[in-house]
Amino acid sequence: EVLKGAIDRDEFKAFIYSVDRRKLSKNLKYVAVFAKNGSGDDWQYIAYADREYQAFVREIILQADSWQKFKGSSRRIDFFAERLTSSNLRIREQAYLEVGRAPYSSIKRIAGSIPRRQIREFLANRRLVEWHSLYILMLGQSRYHDDRAYIRNKLENNARYQFTHNLSAWVTAFVESQPDSGVEEIEKLYFRTRDRTQDELEEVMKGFSVLGSEGGIPFKPEIVVRRHRIVKSYATLLDNYPIMAGLVAKDLTNWKTRALVPQLSRIKNGEPILDPKSLFAVNYYLSMASKFPAIN
Repeated sequence: EVLKGAIDRDEFKAFIYSVDRRKLSKNLKYVAVFAKNGSGDDWQYIAYADREYQAFVREIILQADSWQKFKGSSRRIDFFAERLTSSNLRIREQAYLEVGRAPYSSIKRIAGSIPRRQIREFLANRRLVEWHSLYILMLGQSRYHDDRAYIRNKLENNARYQFTHNLSAWVTAFVESQPDSGVEEIEKLYFRTRDRTQDELEEVMKGFSVLGSEGGIPFKPEIVVRRHRIVKSYATLLDNYPIMAGLVAKDLTNWKTRALVPQLSRIKNGEPILDPKSLFAVNYYLSMASKFPAIN
């Protein structure tokens, strides 16, 4: 059966896992799902599909065109978010992958629709650590004391043992869970000391970049205040780790904010510690900074 597009059945060739092949031989009402992008591409095996997964695939194809229209991306995210709690593991996994690619503002919006127990059980499963980031971000929206304590414990353990896996997500969640002091606490943990690795600092900055980039125009007042606090913490970062100047400049450029110009100028004109990519980012920012509004 062809759900979308056309197929020359005589030329159809594809690989299917032996385990799923055996399942299909025992369940004749179930099917294998294949897809390809264009006529010159090979067919790719997607999944072994029971009746529930077949209905899921059909609904995706039915809705696909509407997702290309106005506000379609939000409807797409909502469609998959509703299936994060599905009893069907394959549907749940696919939904997780789709929602994990959503903008942070959308992840925050739907975070409350996922039961806390499901999030905590998922994060407790170390076999799924590669997938943890989405639920970490969602947990950051919780206002329960034990969830906030859990996030703090995870972040402090990461700092103590210099773990970097999912660090950016834990940074984002921590600041969300500690809105009054989170930025400054992370600054103390990572930016004020001189024994942090570049990998650690890059992950922390990824978390800060997400938080500083949130919102549209005009920004919510709390988002503006948080961005200003992040920029202030970047001044401390540059004092101790001038090698991070390129990433700082990139954030300031993206945020269209004039700040830290003297520091960045000194770093640029000092010893040649910046790689060409970082030096380009700093030079570009300094050439544009006068056009951006200054932070008060």
